[in-house]
Amino acid sequence: MLGLNLLDRIKKPYPPTVAAQRLADAYGRFVREVKEVKEVSAEAGGLQLPITVGAGEVVIREFLIPKIGRQSKGKQPVSWVMRNLTWRRIQEGLAAERLDVGIASGLEAIGNVAVVKLENYGFKLLLPEHEEPDKSGWKRLANLPVVVLDGDGKFRQFLAGCEREHGVTLKIGAECTSYPQAVDLAEEAGWAVFVPEYWWRRRKEWAARTQKLPGLEQHQRKFQLGWNRKVAERRPEVAKLVKALGGMK
Repeated sequence: MLGLNLLDRIKKPYPPTVAAQRLADAYGRFVREVKEVKEVSAEAGGLQLPITVGAGEVVIREFLIPKIGRQSKGKQPVSWVMRNLTWRRIQEGLAAERLDVGIASGLEAIGNVAVVKLENYGFKLLLPEHEEPDKSGWKRLANLPVVVLDGDGKFRQFLAGCEREHGVTLKIGAECTSYPQAVDLAEEAGWAVFVPEYWWRRRKEWAARTQKLPGLEQHQRKFQLGWNRKVAERRPEVAKLVKALGGMK
């Protein structure tokens, strides 16, 4: 439609051409400027745009919602948009100003995106309902299928190392795109499932079903809070949220 070659077909995989990159940059600037105009119009009309937050499903449910709830009690209502996104989409959304705040592991401070570490977390192995943990460690999984997260390459590499070290081959019963899906499937099928520690801590009834696996505590992830500095400068309510979450002093 524009008469431009968007891919350089001399090399494989085909990279974008210089014209395509310039077009993408121009579109990004256009989207940011339109959003800024909306912000100015809303402010002039005494309105407030929603605060758009990107994170994983469990992070939204078990980390963000409780914090936002405590911060919002007794105060003027704020409009929120919660988006369940991967860390890569969060990184891209913050850079393009489609997101105001993001929480994930693996975020990078690039350009106007600021990132701070919040806390570390590990994982727990949850046994099927009515099953009790024992002292067999990883051997418990020799005949018990386990549900894992789809696309989590680093955790799968860690599990492969544990298999070699402890002489057991895990039976992957299913791969799911979110932890709530994984837990629901494991509950229905009577399988085990790995859950993040920050969720496990909020479900006290899970402690009696948790199998201790030597070395599992060595795999740690970092919660990171990301935001766009320019957006925070323009919107005091976003800056206030970032500060409440531990991102600004």
